[in-house]
Amino acid sequence: MKNRLLCTTILAFVVIAVSAQKHEDYIWYDPLESINRFEGQGWENMGYNRLPNKAEKSVRDKVWQLSKNTAGLGVCFETDADSISVRYQVEGNLSMNHMPTTGVSGVDMYVKTEENWLWVRGRRKFNNVIQYDFALDALPQGVYEHQLLFPLYNTVKNLKIGMPKGSSFKILPARKEKPVVVYGTSIAQGACASRPGMAWTSILGRKLDYPVVNLGFSGNGRLEPEVIDLINEINASVYVLDCLPNLRPGEQNTKEEIQKRIRNSVLSLQKKHPKTPILLVQHMGYSDGMLESKRASIYETLNLWMAETYKSMKNNGVPNLHMLTKEELNLSNDAFVDGTHPTDLGMEQYAKAYHNKLTAIIKTES
Repeated sequence: MKNRLLCTTILAFVVIAVSAQKHEDYIWYDPLESINRFEGQGWENMGYNRLPNKAEKSVRDKVWQLSKNTAGLGVCFETDADSISVRYQVEGNLSMNHMPTTGVSGVDMYVKTEENWLWVRGRRKFNNVIQYDFALDALPQGVYEHQLLFPLYNTVKNLKIGMPKGSSFKILPARKEKPVVVYGTSIAQGACASRPGMAWTSILGRKLDYPVVNLGFSGNGRLEPEVIDLINEINASVYVLDCLPNLRPGEQNTKEEIQKRIRNSVLSLQKKHPKTPILLVQHMGYSDGMLESKRASIYETLNLWMAETYKSMKNNGVPNLHMLTKEELNLSNDAFVDGTHPTDLGMEQYAKAYHNKLTAIIKTES
């Protein structure tokens, strides 16, 4: 037994030593030194934030703090390396009781081959410095485009991308196409995807092969004019307003107030961007709605109020306005973690519904 333990200890030491030596032979790159805007950002020179620095003075503190979570952000680069490592730190808790560490605090990598994005499995260590190691040695030799996606529910700092000495490396600038801009709730931010690439906005971006700006704020997607004013600064291909889950009916969220927020948000965006389509999104529902009448009443009421507002605005000649209904979202009973937030299955269903709708909108408007 003692000999077995000794062998195990020696083997572990050798593995650690080899791993350390391997990374000593790496060259490390800081993406902030090469670009001024990440994929998924609507503004430049923001570091790892999702809102510009000036927003701290205009939005509520909770929204500002959530904007520091890197949901939807990432960086694209080209390299011929057959192994890639990523090191970084985070400022918040690593996980939540209904969402794993890999989704809350992990990164994700995809590589593009023959126009298809393939997910790259990462061997990971979550310590004070989080480390992911990606192996791609089965690919034919050549230069490939990679996409590194950042954590959904944490604030990133000191991120470095490493690869073996002698490998080529080029960080690509963020795409210049007008993005799909999503203003939403925790569901848009990514709860409760198992990893960043499975957030529905990330899935949608791959399906459309198009940039998506994720402005989902957990519990705080409330169609607030301060946020709409900021969104108005982004020249989008489509504006998506998916905030009903954070507008639960009550004393403050009366029918009149919620319908006013929907109407004012649309009119504000269309005043500055009269030709840009706007997509209103109904509440996707709760998986337990068929079992708990109070839960069903919440989303049924909100969806009725939105449908009334949408119909009224269309009848009054508001152009380029569209709605994605609960029936079109069509999440299955097994598509939820806690009755409210989607699983990866739910995220895929959500993204598919969006893809179908947005493809039709873009085709119609073009």
